[in-house]
Amino acid sequence: MNRLRKTGSTRKRSSWIIPILLEFTPYLKPHRVRLIVTLGLVLSVSGLQIVAPYLIGKVVDLLTQRGSYRALILPISAFATVLVLRLFLMLWRNCLMQQIGMRVACDMRIRIFEHLQKLSLRFYDNRHTGKVVSRITEDAGTLNGLVSVATINMVGDTLAIVGVVFVLLCMNVPLALMSMLLLPFFALNYLWHRRRLRFESRRHRHNWDRAVGFLHERISNARVVKAFAAEESEIALFRDRIERDYSNYNQIVLRNSMLGIGAEFISGVGTLMILIFGAYLVHRENGFTIGDLVAFYSYLPLLYAPIVGIVNSNAVFQKAATALEKISGLLGTQPHVPENDSLPALPRIEGLIQFHHVSFGYRSGQKTLHDISFQVEPGEMVALIGPSGAGKSTIAALITRFYDPNAGAVLIDGKDIRDFNIQSVRRQIGIVMQDSVLFADTIANNIRYGRPDASEREVVEAAIAANAHEFITRFERGYHSQVGERGVQLSGGERQRIAMARIILKDPRILILDEATSALDSRSERLILEATERLMIGRTSIVIAHRFSTVKKASRILVVRDGAIVDEGTHFQLANRPGLYRELHNLQAFVDSADAGIRTDL
Repeated sequence: MNRLRKTGSTRKRSSWIIPILLEFTPYLKPHRVRLIVTLGLVLSVSGLQIVAPYLIGKVVDLLTQRGSYRALILPISAFATVLVLRLFLMLWRNCLMQQIGMRVACDMRIRIFEHLQKLSLRFYDNRHTGKVVSRITEDAGTLNGLVSVATINMVGDTLAIVGVVFVLLCMNVPLALMSMLLLPFFALNYLWHRRRLRFESRRHRHNWDRAVGFLHERISNARVVKAFAAEESEIALFRDRIERDYSNYNQIVLRNSMLGIGAEFISGVGTLMILIFGAYLVHRENGFTIGDLVAFYSYLPLLYAPIVGIVNSNAVFQKAATALEKISGLLGTQPHVPENDSLPALPRIEGLIQFHHVSFGYRSGQKTLHDISFQVEPGEMVALIGPSGAGKSTIAALITRFYDPNAGAVLIDGKDIRDFNIQSVRRQIGIVMQDSVLFADTIANNIRYGRPDASEREVVEAAIAANAHEFITRFERGYHSQVGERGVQLSGGERQRIAMARIILKDPRILILDEATSALDSRSERLILEATERLMIGRTSIVIAHRFSTVKKASRILVVRDGAIVDEGTHFQLANRPGLYRELHNLQAFVDSADAGIRTDL
């Protein structure tokens, strides 16, 4: 893997086959025993293939010499034995090749997914989901073909070429040298096309990534597309991307075809030359028999066909090399928030949260938070209020260590959370977001996501505490009902209550509610608030909200504007003195009054 990570820019990477194989070698090490067996089978198949033309030549000589029919039994029997044994070994070889290839692809997919789990949110902020998924589905799958077809075939073809050249030299040196005169032309044909193929293969991957990314995004947001009646325009956009990829693919096919046709032409010219010169040698009766010519002619496909095979394998190698570049770039990405398993686990916490002069920006040169300092006591409920984009959610993201501050420190129980294993920190923090995501699984499994070992009874108790049990039992399969992708089978309020049950079951010491009720109707909000009040007992709670009904019970309210804390106090204190809080409070009171008037008119 390290070899892959040090390869540098894709523009400087070699398009030769050997460097590609060398970069791929580390992924084959776990399978070296089966690879050695496969290599032995390849060698055996190639060796048996070389024997067959020799036996054919012997049969022809016996026939031309008018020998007894009984004399043909031995070479024919040997030929039949070689044929059957070769077919058996080919079956064994092909099965092993396919198994190893798929195993390597599966291992690579697991490795990529494992690496993705370790990457910070900053990585996903700057990446398109479709392109990331493509690394696992498309690029890792390409390695299967590299192992099961191209690599093993190239080894077998190379061994066949070496063996055939040796046999031809033993049979007739001048004729063998003539057959090898055209070998440099195969290399020239390959060199002529290889660079363009590599460029077109990269462009094909880029176009396909864009198409897959577009497809993933549009399907995930199908409701938005339909809400704006944008189906026709989306179809046109997708068609444009697919047609562009199709055009690029046709260029690759044409280039590969020209490469293969060129190799076939050179092979045909070589065969014609051997036929002419071989016939001349037989006619001179200098010891070169008709059987020798037939055998020599039968060997030519074993010399030229492997070369054509190696040339045709170039497309697989180019595609695999491009895939390795993409995978290399992904595996070489380091998390902005490193997960160091060697760090100690954070002990069970009391819940004291401290921000010491914290500054943070999502992009270089842009600060979202400016020198923020505050403290939340264990068991205290503190609310964050401010306009959109003020930095409230960023504060929550720093507590959960989704990001690390650019300056200052975030402490829990007086300890810098960067000094502890990141998983041990997050296990003691629960967060409910505005749009809580559920997985395409059962309700029960979504609730026990943070505690997979939880019993059915514990799941039900958590659902009851979250005011979710009543609507869950109305489903035909109850807790075993499927929620659909991202929980689309449930309403917004139902999803939030499932998310709340998930947090209750996790039993965190610190609770963060990030706009958990802002998108809900009044009834759903009331049910969530009831569950929240039960959950917050004895826990340190950070509540982010726009609705003032949610934060009135907070012991303290921090008013955030432009990445700084501009005011602090209780609801009564802040609402009765000039400032941003009172402005926001009065504005919401006006909006609520207007909404109430509209409902009365209706």
